[in-house]
Amino acid sequence: MNLVRFLRQLCVVLALAGLGVWGLTRWVVIPWLVDGPSMEPTLLAGDRVLVDLWTYRGRLPRRGEVVVARGPGEQDLVKRIGAEPYPGANPYPASILVADPLEPSFVLLGDNPTQSYDSRAFGLLPAHRIRGRVAWRYWPLSRAGTIE
Repeated sequence: MNLVRFLRQLCVVLALAGLGVWGLTRWVVIPWLVDGPSMEPTLLAGDRVLVDLWTYRGRLPRRGEVVVARGPGEQDLVKRIGAEPYPGANPYPASILVADPLEPSFVLLGDNPTQSYDSRAFGLLPAHRIRGRVAWRYWPLSRAGTIE
């Protein structure tokens, strides 16, 4: 009888823990793997970071913040919010993405411009395509810390 009760309680605890993790990764923070050299030297390929999904619910992204965004072709990108106009290109190229003129749009730039597919190629990115702010690197441990 005690074994049945223990198993029932274990199932409830595991279900609640699973629900908590699901909610946390759906609305608060998600782990992310950096892919490619576009953000070197800030982020290297293989770095593992936490993406804050909560911050931009209360405010717009700020210049200099590193974000994860859904780019053209539904490709996920890790880039920095840049100033407008951005260096080395026409400040208003034809955007691949059609944005609502009333919605704020942002310049996304890689820290490694020669290896980055960013706003210099596709133009401004509408705010609704920015998923979250890269807040913390947790791997490799030797480089763990906040992202500036």
